[in-house]
Amino acid sequence: MMIDQQLLDLRDLPYGVARTAATEAIARRVETEGPLEHLAMALLELVEAYTFTDEGVKSFVVFAQLLRLWDESPELFDAADERNLFWEFKWIAADVPEYPQISHAQAAAFLDDMQRRFELAGHGLSSVRMSRFRWAWHVGDPEAEAARIDWVTGMRDEFEDCVACTIGQQVDFFTETGRPAEAVALGLTQEFDCNLEPARTRYAVALAALEIGDAELAARSAGDALAADDGGATDFGPARGKLFATLARGGDFDRALRVLRNEHVALLRGGSSPLFRLRFLLGVLAGLSARLDQGAMETGLRDPEWRTVADLHTWVHRESTALADLLDPRNGNRYYADAIAAALATQPSALHLPTSGQPVEVAAEPAGLAGNGPTGERSAEADVTATARSGVRVDTNAAWMSGEAAFATAEHAAGQRDHAAAARAYGRAAELFETEGWLERAGFAHAEAAQCAALSGADPDAHRRFAAAIPRLRTGGADPEAIVAVLAAWAPVASRMSDPEMHLREVAAELDRMIAFDAGDAAEALAERQRDAWSARRATLRDTLARSIAAAPPEVAAGARISPETTEADRDLSVGRAIVEALLAGEEFAALGRLADAAHAFWLAGRLQRDQGDTADAIWSLESAFEGFTLARQRPDRARVAGELIDLLRASGQETRAEAIVETLANG
Repeated sequence: MMIDQQLLDLRDLPYGVARTAATEAIARRVETEGPLEHLAMALLELVEAYTFTDEGVKSFVVFAQLLRLWDESPELFDAADERNLFWEFKWIAADVPEYPQISHAQAAAFLDDMQRRFELAGHGLSSVRMSRFRWAWHVGDPEAEAARIDWVTGMRDEFEDCVACTIGQQVDFFTETGRPAEAVALGLTQEFDCNLEPARTRYAVALAALEIGDAELAARSAGDALAADDGGATDFGPARGKLFATLARGGDFDRALRVLRNEHVALLRGGSSPLFRLRFLLGVLAGLSARLDQGAMETGLRDPEWRTVADLHTWVHRESTALADLLDPRNGNRYYADAIAAALATQPSALHLPTSGQPVEVAAEPAGLAGNGPTGERSAEADVTATARSGVRVDTNAAWMSGEAAFATAEHAAGQRDHAAAARAYGRAAELFETEGWLERAGFAHAEAAQCAALSGADPDAHRRFAAAIPRLRTGGADPEAIVAVLAAWAPVASRMSDPEMHLREVAAELDRMIAFDAGDAAEALAERQRDAWSARRATLRDTLARSIAAAPPEVAAGARISPETTEADRDLSVGRAIVEALLAGEEFAALGRLADAAHAFWLAGRLQRDQGDTADAIWSLESAFEGFTLARQRPDRARVAGELIDLLRASGQETRAEAIVETLANG
């Protein structure tokens, strides 16, 4: 395969270890073996791989190599290479203020050289002006506003950032420098998108809106930002810190901790650069400072240093100060020390963010109705159902409404993606179905309410609804496949709530029921189909149980118990049990031909084995996952598991095997 095609194929992979390692391998090969006509493209791809995988510091060396190549052999750059060289200039410039080891003099020399090269090549200077603004902003230069004006009033050109980023950077700047009204005004004009936007703008608008007293806009912007954030962009650290501050200050502290625990915990110790980590921590510090009256509250985070709100606050304060002590001397001011002081003085907002409503009260067990059918007549059902489907708002609290009508209202709201309204309507349908004696349908309505509540960000309500759904489905005689599906859907919610005990108990109990398949008197062909369906349910339960144990704090899993009649094996909810169940799930999924599901199960087993220090078995499991994703043609997941496998092989001194994986990726 041609080098350029190999590099283009790598662009389809997610940023991470695998893509970076494969790009490095191709760049080394071209440097030593040629053809040199592909060297510029290979090095440019390597800069991109480093820039978007929290390894921006490595890109400086490669970009310097590119500039030398451009000076010495410009004929090796085709038109696309030249454009990418100047486009990536601003990526490197953006990283310059983020590392304290880069001095003022070095930064000034770099920016001057950038301008010289753009002028020499006949390119516009918009990206140069933008880079000078970013430097001034991030080092606390009082001339930052003048640099911003110079940037946005100058002529735009082909190397300018997209319109979405032009808006987003300024909204960020206004929010961080105490100009919330301007941030909101500009942020509301954001109608564009890119790999960072509109999520970055929405995070900033949420905090700025809270500052100016618009709690409804703050809540809506925070929700929209979370929905638009796919978890991938490395430059989202500061934005995600703003989210924590918004939720904590706005009275939704439980959710702030939940999002931190489940989505952003890696940013506490990580981050794309020292500066971006500090800017994330500043948002967390502000939110925690506003809630220090709840200092004894458990955070749900696993690290002992972060056990309570007060513990986490102390740790974040210490880490932030250490980073500021690195950056401020370089900057020649107290810009970040002052930002820490402001974060420590943060108070709760006088406004409370609107939520989906009061937490629902749901009976854990069904009311014990004798039948599984209606106990009374339905009234006006056809008219209400038709009205609901027509889009006219229906009062689900009306005394005359039936479960069927409430369910139709919920379906309409769900179809309109009004998940909060749908959750309420499904919940009302569940209550009515139970009153009417339809326990199975009540269970399904609770499950639908749970899913919609989760989609609207109301995890506490979703958790309660899922817990209510399972006993009603069982008592109502629901198909086992439906029960398994609900248990699988419940798993991520229980994990996010850091309250998995009830879910673990229900999954283990359901798995305990599946001792052996019995086809009865079914014909052979039917029996085979039934066996496959039974095996698929069991594999799903095994996989779900393994993932729930893995996500649970060790003391929670160890403390979860099933019932007096449960076997000793099923009482075991240790990490060892999770590994066994994941491996068995992988084998069963593979036997059913569900290769992607099998690969995911082996991947989980490999991660758990690695964390337990069982390197040899972890390598086998990760290799099985890699093979499964290869056969299933799941290239993004194949690359992600390959990255973990490469890291593990290198860490255990098996460089040759690691390079074999890298070569496999580099060759497509």
